[in-house]
Amino acid sequence: MSPEARARVRALAVLAAVLVVFAVYGTLADSPFTWFYVPITAVLAGLVALVDRSARFSPEVLAALVAIAAGNLAGGVLLVEGEPLYLLELVGPVRYDKLFHATSTGVAAWACWDALTTWAGTAWSAGGLAAAAFLMACGTGALVEVVEFAGTSVFTNTNVGDYGDNMLDLVANAAGAAVVAVVLWRSAVRSRSAAGVTGTR
Repeated sequence: MSPEARARVRALAVLAAVLVVFAVYGTLADSPFTWFYVPITAVLAGLVALVDRSARFSPEVLAALVAIAAGNLAGGVLLVEGEPLYLLELVGPVRYDKLFHATSTGVAAWACWDALTTWAGTAWSAGGLAAAAFLMACGTGALVEVVEFAGTSVFTNTNVGDYGDNMLDLVANAAGAAVVAVVLWRSAVRSRSAAGVTGTR
């Protein structure tokens, strides 16, 4: 088995274990959104696996995506003083929710960059890759907001917040994606310049 195949098996095994752990914990703790977050995470993992068939994500990106899946499950299922972790204020009034949105969308931008690099190679400039990765990640974050909105039609209280809260989620998404896109762009420009590749910007 190749190193890449082993990385995919490890990622799948870890994700499966995380899903089981949170499903069991949520059921035993009577966490109200267990059977919203566990199935949604499993479905999203399946979509990522389909994209990976052509994108061939690096082992580092796969590990980051699994970590984000675990963070999402923790946010929705793990209870802190009777409330989901997503509602916990970590830095002043800034909740786990907002920090996770920024982090997860940043990882999404990294994954999009990884996929685009596989598909386009050096045909695109570093700036083009960064812009596309940013927009794709923000689009993914917006899709999550659509899923959350759909959840409000199924559950009487989903803790997703009001319109203002959802807009702040989108702001956090854009901030996280922008930071990662800029870091990747600068790194690619330096690498391409060192290798003498044209169209570095």
